[in-house]
Amino acid sequence: MGGSGEFSMRRGVYLRMRSLEEARRIFLERFPVGGWREPEQIPAVEALGRITARAVFAKLSAPSYHGAAMDGVALKAEETYSAHPDRPLILKLGKDAHLVNTGNPLPQGTNAVVMIEDVVELGQDTFQIERPAYPWQHVRRVGEDIVATELLLPQNHRLTAYDLGALLAAGVTRVWVRPRPKVALIPTGRELVDWETWDRQGALPEGRIIEFNTVVLEALVRQW
Repeated sequence: MGGSGEFSMRRGVYLRMRSLEEARRIFLERFPVGGWREPEQIPAVEALGRITARAVFAKLSAPSYHGAAMDGVALKAEETYSAHPDRPLILKLGKDAHLVNTGNPLPQGTNAVVMIEDVVELGQDTFQIERPAYPWQHVRRVGEDIVATELLLPQNHRLTAYDLGALLAAGVTRVWVRPRPKVALIPTGRELVDWETWDRQGALPEGRIIEFNTVVLEALVRQW
């Protein structure tokens, strides 16, 4: 480049740099922080992603009854120990055993289920089995998944989709959570155009750009 003159470009500089600690102190002085806001109680079905404000304990056992885990016949296991392929045990429905479907409560006095595939019908409400049952065979026992009063979730836990299912299974329909923080995002700059304005007008003036940083930051806040 010819000429003896010196070319210079003015650059914007901060007149005074502040440390992170000082900036944080000034910010908190201007916007006092009062600690956690009071917890709020919301329906469990609406609590996805929220943070528990208190430990959560089960109100019910799941399951809350002894139930059949298979379709078949419910009976008392101790009365079947003599069953053998060479000496099938003949039982009568309504007296020695009861028909059950998966999920049915076990009838009083029974403690096992023989799968329907292992039952041979003989007619006149009688059937035979060739193998003995053992106590609690094919039975979902009380509290197999959750026991009433046990700790389900600790304090300050982020609730997942699976947690919501566990809450309802345990009879917890409402849960105490931390209030969501309130966040304000204020973009600055004369060159910025709101995306909604651009969407309505369909034209972007020269020297302007669509403001997108607040959209990104808002999404990050929601994701967090």
